[in-house]
Amino acid sequence: MIKEIKRLICDTVLDARTKLTPGEITSSVARQSGTDRKTVKLAIKDLVSLGELTYTYVYGTSFLERSFDRPVRISKRIVLKPPEKKYLPKPGEVIVNIAGGAAFGNGAHPTTCLALRAMDVVLGGDLCLLGRSHLSGLDVGTGSGILAIALAKLGVEKVVGIDIDPCALSEATHNVSLNGRGCQVMISKTPLERLAGCFSVIVANLAYPTLRRLSPHLSKRMEKGGVLILSGFKEPVAGDLGRTCAEQGLRLIGEETDRQWACLVLRKCGNMVWG
Repeated sequence: MIKEIKRLICDTVLDARTKLTPGEITSSVARQSGTDRKTVKLAIKDLVSLGELTYTYVYGTSFLERSFDRPVRISKRIVLKPPEKKYLPKPGEVIVNIAGGAAFGNGAHPTTCLALRAMDVVLGGDLCLLGRSHLSGLDVGTGSGILAIALAKLGVEKVVGIDIDPCALSEATHNVSLNGRGCQVMISKTPLERLAGCFSVIVANLAYPTLRRLSPHLSKRMEKGGVLILSGFKEPVAGDLGRTCAEQGLRLIGEETDRQWACLVLRKCGNMVWG
């Protein structure tokens, strides 16, 4: 019985479209399971002690969220973990080590998870990007470097991660080294507008106004047949962003949402299907 309650608690946290307080989770799980609140509270306490869930605090209010202080599966293949935690990977899994820091992108935010899941689909299995070898990748606003590292571990041969924040550049370089991808991933402060060359796959996890402004430059940096993954914005503006990209000659091939956040996958040409 307690095992089922814990599963229900975790599902409630992961499926929520907004952050939930411990009280909201307790009430919901007690109602769904017919269990008393005291039992649910004990199960929550156990999940926190086991590192499955963690408390976060925003403007004086506490919330319960999935913990990233342990290995966490993000997609079919991608598992994120702190570098000090041990994890025995299963065949085909991609393990990304991310050290805690100030730069955005440890995997906890839905926009990062959406981008990672999209990358896994685009670069995996039957939907392997255009069936090409020698893929090149670009991560715009790399932050912690998590997306650039994942691109490299998913098979992209050469990856560039760019950011204008000195803190992010330092942390991204450190995380690239932690993952042993120093020869494969280059972290740069060069702005997108001044970047040379074109890329097979570009990912940008940025705010909506920034993505809209950068859309012509993103399209310009894409190879013919290249794929662009956009994340970092809410559902209501997804349609407008898709239309803006369409004006740049990009076609929407996939879309996913998570807790009111959205992710778009676009292609410069071709008939790839994602979803």
